[in-house]
Amino acid sequence: MPVNRGRPAPLTRRAAHAAWWSAIEIVSRTGVQFIVTLVLARLLLPRDFGLVALLMIFTGVGAILVDSGFGTALIQRQRTTPDDETTVFAFSLAMAALLWVLLILAAPFAAGFFRAPQLSPLLRVASLVLLFGGLGAVPDALLTTRLNFRARTVAQLVASTISGAVAIGLAVEGFGVWSLVWQLLIASVLRTGCLWVFCKWYPRGRVSATSFRSLGSFGSFMLFSSMLNAIYLQAQPLLIGRLFDTRSLGYYTLAQNSQQAPLSLVGGVLTRVGLPVFSALADQTARLLEALRPILRLSMFVFVPCMVGLAVLARPLVLLIYGTRWLPAAPILSVLAIAGTLWPLHVLNLEAIKAQGRSDLFFRLAVIKVTFATILVVLASPWGPIGIAWATVAAGAINAGINTYYSWKLLDYGPLMQAAEQLPTFALSALAALVGWCILHWMRIGPIAVLPAIAGAVIAYLGTARIFKVQALTDLTSFLHVLRADKAIHPESDAPA
Repeated sequence: MPVNRGRPAPLTRRAAHAAWWSAIEIVSRTGVQFIVTLVLARLLLPRDFGLVALLMIFTGVGAILVDSGFGTALIQRQRTTPDDETTVFAFSLAMAALLWVLLILAAPFAAGFFRAPQLSPLLRVASLVLLFGGLGAVPDALLTTRLNFRARTVAQLVASTISGAVAIGLAVEGFGVWSLVWQLLIASVLRTGCLWVFCKWYPRGRVSATSFRSLGSFGSFMLFSSMLNAIYLQAQPLLIGRLFDTRSLGYYTLAQNSQQAPLSLVGGVLTRVGLPVFSALADQTARLLEALRPILRLSMFVFVPCMVGLAVLARPLVLLIYGTRWLPAAPILSVLAIAGTLWPLHVLNLEAIKAQGRSDLFFRLAVIKVTFATILVVLASPWGPIGIAWATVAAGAINAGINTYYSWKLLDYGPLMQAAEQLPTFALSALAALVGWCILHWMRIGPIAVLPAIAGAVIAYLGTARIFKVQALTDLTSFLHVLRADKAIHPESDAPA
């Protein structure tokens, strides 16, 4: 059948193609970062990673303020004007410059608070990433709106590879923690430069008060929501860094980074694809629900067993990958992996809410969730990193109930229905974990047992899903079929952007 190339690609095919390239981007970034971290973990000390975790408290909050929700507002709007884009660019760059100056001035006070004198010069250099983040805010948002994740994949891969190679070279030469700081800065510069090249955008409008108010009405709630979420996330390293030491924080950071690898992959794909796709269906509740349910089933089917497996295999994996020096991070990783099992459920329910323009509701949710979660983390902090990790498990369960409650209100897709649809996935994951655990202990826990344990668990998981004809496996098969059909019928979709 002839293909009408003048018409936009069907939303399903565009979403599948975007999800594919988004996954490639995050996998390539995570893969490169994993290799770099593996090497650096054997060259550097836990306290070096702890110092960088303290830096990330400031640069992470700064990045949220630089965006201030305007990037998300551009994506949600779908059709933007040159004035909208130029206004967001000017605001992001001005905010980045202001925060850069403030962090330079505040660096000595931050070093004193954490009793880490080395933090002051590190923060003054690391804060430069905010400037480059501000420069890349609009191109990043526009590429996401266009579902052009191939360009973002190339940009991220270039940035991760070159910055990682530089960091390893500096670590070998004895630069210590500075190798990690320069890695952050170089990655930011290269990624921003590539985004500008691929997006082919330049500010051709004018700074408009009308655009600022219009985008800000949605973006302000997103800013407040992101800030509240950052308070909760940064409370963990802040408490560990303040109450204990940078060495303990280094162990927690390594465990958290290992947990964040699959979370970043799934969360990144679902956020980048979910918001544009759901926004296109925002005024059609029935179709939005039709899109949400299979994506949620599919993502949970792929993600939950990965996190359960990570919890079971944490000790031999840490020993195999990072060495005996990092073994104290293993029990923390096991607990954090359990906390992350519900991540796709969180992300997709929130993206459906954002897509309907309900940033006010998104903010209300953030207030409720962050309040509970922060209280739990603070109460658990006397028990050290492992206590804080268990607090994130409890917070995740509470937050899942809150997120799905509002999906029930908006889409008639509430906690009970979502739990029932995901029950087969959790049952299969428990079975696979049991098989993996038995193999692991039968062969004696150690690096050599990791691959057989993973293989046995995967066979048990997919084999049982096929026998019982689990719907999520059908969703996965359909998704792969769409990708294969896209490659066969539209080979030009892989052409450079």
